[in-house]
Amino acid sequence: MEGTYLTWKHFSVSEYGPNLIRSLSGIQFKGLAGDYHFVDGQLHVSGFEIVNVIGTGGLVVGFWTRENGLVRDLSTSSGTTPTFSTWKDHLNPVVWPGITNAVPRGWEIPTNGKKLQIGVPVGTFPQFVKVTKDPITHETIVTGFCIDFFEAVIQALPYDVSHRFIPFGDHDGKSSGNYNDLLYQVYLGIYDAVVGDTTILANRSSYVDFTLPYSTSGVGMVVPLKDDVTRSSQIFFRPLTLGLWLTTLGSFFVVGCLVWILEHRVNTDFTGPLLYQISTIFWFAFSIMVFAPRERVLSLSARVVVITWYFIVLVLTQSYTASLSS
Repeated sequence: MEGTYLTWKHFSVSEYGPNLIRSLSGIQFKGLAGDYHFVDGQLHVSGFEIVNVIGTGGLVVGFWTRENGLVRDLSTSSGTTPTFSTWKDHLNPVVWPGITNAVPRGWEIPTNGKKLQIGVPVGTFPQFVKVTKDPITHETIVTGFCIDFFEAVIQALPYDVSHRFIPFGDHDGKSSGNYNDLLYQVYLGIYDAVVGDTTILANRSSYVDFTLPYSTSGVGMVVPLKDDVTRSSQIFFRPLTLGLWLTTLGSFFVVGCLVWILEHRVNTDFTGPLLYQISTIFWFAFSIMVFAPRERVLSLSARVVVITWYFIVLVLTQSYTASLSS
């Protein structure tokens, strides 16, 4: 692509630069903020005149300088020690609206002045904001948690703030828009504030200010508890299925018979009459469950079988206990 390019090696320091700096540093004039001139290359900060605006006129009540702070008169401020205390100690009396020297605290007694127009949502959760009409006087009544919280804050103020709630809806009780539309009325100046269950969002914060959150957000559900577990005397059999019970029971007999086959020729504990040997097989099979067989095992093959069966029984009992507890 064709175009015009600059070659940096052709640039150099202008010979008029130092002269330009000296010329600008030597400029002095009196502007709206005071004297404009440079001292050691830095813009000199002039003093500020403090004016008490009264109607269409004004009254000078003092000055502010960098060296002395607030002073009543500039002629007596040079050489004094800088003091930065309250403004009342260093300024002339200020005349406040109503031609009074007392600092206003607000409407301590309600007046006929303009009341704050507080917008409230319509059709929201009644626990937060509920708008109703008196059937006799047709007066709008606004209640709910948000309203109670707002009224508590107003009552805590040291002065009275007259206000009235304006529902954001029509005469039929239907909302005139969503929460974005409601908050935008504050930006347009129709409402002075909005009280309700409004959420602080980034796009809303660009045109209105929010107070600190006074309730945590979250979702909770209350559902009826239904227990599907049948309480009966057979609950101890439920952790294992019928097939697993039968397999476990058969495995006990198989292990007992296998140990008898490996031991009855070399171990006197597994010898004797036929009924005694059968009872020994059953006794040995079930005593393994609690790891307390009475008979000793002598052959290596039988010991391997017994140790393996011990491990299987341990896993089986732990699984059964966990399933039964859950």
